[in-house]
Amino acid sequence: MRKVTIMGNAIFFMNENEAYPEPDRDAGDSFCVWHDEDDQYWLDVHYQREWRRAFLEPFATFEDVFAAVQNYRYEELPKN
Repeated sequence: MRKVTIMGNAIFFMNENEAYPEPDRDAGDSFCVWHDEDDQYWLDVHYQREWRRAFLEPFATFEDVFAAVQNYRYEELPKN
């Protein structure tokens, strides 16, 4: 697992064999990016002490993922 912090957001890069990390207590917002076998990226968010899917649709590029993290709003999470 790799981690990068951008603008106060911790972004963990995960594969299918890794478990969700526990974000630091004093960390800002935390996200996980999963790269699947179809070459798509899924974004999860740590919200209210649990990991949830941030978007129901995958992203095609890392640039799309970073833009989504930068503009993410916590008002409404998607239904699982």
